[in-house]
Amino acid sequence: MARIREQISLDCPIAEALPRLEEYFTAHRDARGVTRTRLRVPVDAPLRGLAVEHEAIIVSRRTRDENNLNDVIAVTWEPAEGGPYPRFSGTLIAWAEHDPKRTFLEIDGTYSPPGGLAGELFDEAIGKRIAARTARALLEDIAQAMTRVSS
Repeated sequence: MARIREQISLDCPIAEALPRLEEYFTAHRDARGVTRTRLRVPVDAPLRGLAVEHEAIIVSRRTRDENNLNDVIAVTWEPAEGGPYPRFSGTLIAWAEHDPKRTFLEIDGTYSPPGGLAGELFDEAIGKRIAARTARALLEDIAQAMTRVSS
C-alpha cells in the first residue's frame, strides 16, 4: 500500500466548506449514489496545460474521523473502465487555522499499485508522483467548484 496526502488552501469560509464539499459530490452523483468524474494528471513542460485523464467512479459519504472529533468525507475511487489505474481509499477534510475565511482542503489515503511487482516498481520510480499530482489536481478541481458556489 502506498499513501497519498495532499492539501491546498482556498478562499472559502470554514463554516461553508464541508457543505460545499458535499455539494460537489452530490452535483456529480447518479441515482445509485455514485459520482463519476475525470481524474487527471497535469503534464509538465514543454506540454504544460495538457493532462492525461481517465474516468473514475467515486463513492463518498460524510462520516467522522478516527477520534470522532471532526466531520470528514470518506472517499473511494476506482477506474470506471478498468485499466492500469489504482484504487484509492481515504478521506477528504476541510479545516482552518487562524483565518476563518481561509480553508485547507486535504486528501489522505492509500492505494495499491496495479500490476503486481511490475506495478510496485513503476510506483517507486514515478507512480507515486503521478498519484500525488492526480490527488492535487482533484483537490484543485473541487476547490474551483467550491469557490464558484461562493461567487
